[in-house]
Amino acid sequence: MNLQDDGIYCDCTLGGGGHLLMMLKKINKARFIGIDWDPEALDYVQTKLGNFRDRVILCEENFAKLDLILDHIGIEHLNGVLFDLGASLHQLKTPERGFSFNQDGRLLMQMSPEVIPLYKKLMHADNTKIYEVLKEYGDVPKARSIAQFIFENRQHLKTTFDLRRLVEKKCSGRFLKKNLHRVFQALRIWVNDELNNLQQGLIRAIAHLVPYGRLIVIAYHSGEDRIVKNMLRNFEENKQIKRLNKKVIRPLPTEVDLNPAARSARMRVGERCAF
Repeated sequence: MNLQDDGIYCDCTLGGGGHLLMMLKKINKARFIGIDWDPEALDYVQTKLGNFRDRVILCEENFAKLDLILDHIGIEHLNGVLFDLGASLHQLKTPERGFSFNQDGRLLMQMSPEVIPLYKKLMHADNTKIYEVLKEYGDVPKARSIAQFIFENRQHLKTTFDLRRLVEKKCSGRFLKKNLHRVFQALRIWVNDELNNLQQGLIRAIAHLVPYGRLIVIAYHSGEDRIVKNMLRNFEENKQIKRLNKKVIRPLPTEVDLNPAARSARMRVGERCAF
C-alpha cells in the first residue's frame, strides 16, 4: 500500500488486525477504517490498538456494504483498500466456530452471527444444490457421491467431526486431507456467500478510490482469484483501474517458511485511474 500521511485507508478484512497494525506503525497521521463481519475480531483488535485508537474507526459489517459504511461515517473517498480474503486464523482455530475438520465443534461456519449456520442450511438444501456447491466452490473429486451422502445423512450432521467422518467414508487414502479441505472450504464459501460479497465489495471499493488510490486483494481460493482477475481486467478496459501486476503475485519460499498459511496466497494490485 502506498501510504500517505493525509490519506484514509480501509482494511476490509480486519481479522486479527495484523495488516492494520503494520500500516499504523508505518505512518504517523493517516486514518484507517477496519471492517469485519465478525464481532470477535473487532473486540480483539480493539484491545491491540493502544495509542493508535484515535486514528482508527472499527465497523462490524460485511464489506459488500462498503458504500453504506462510508456514508454512515461521513467518508467519501479512500486512498487505499485492502482485502485479505477467506476465514481468519482465529475462526479456523476456534472449535466453537465450526470451521475446521481438525477440531470438533458445532457445524456452524458463520463469519457473522447473522449468517444461517451450515447444519441448518443443509436441512433446506436438496442433493443437486449440495453437489453444485461442492463442484463450483471446491472442485471436489467424487462431488456427486459425496453430495448424495451428505444429503442422505444431513439430519445427523451436527458437528465438524460428523461431517469429517462422512467424507472419510468416501475419500480415504493419501488425498483425504486435501479433499476434506476442499469440502469444508466449499461449504464455508456457500454459507457466507463469499464470492457474491467479494464482487459487491470490489465494485464499491473501486468506486470510492481517489485517483491513483490502490486496491490490494489477497485471495486463497481459485474462485476468489478468478473473480478478482476478471473484475480488474474489466475495470481496466473501462479505464477505471490500471492493473499493476498482470500476473498474480505469489509468496516467496522464505515467506511460506515463516507463514505456511500463505502458501496458497495470490495477490493482485490495481490503481485507480484519474477521473
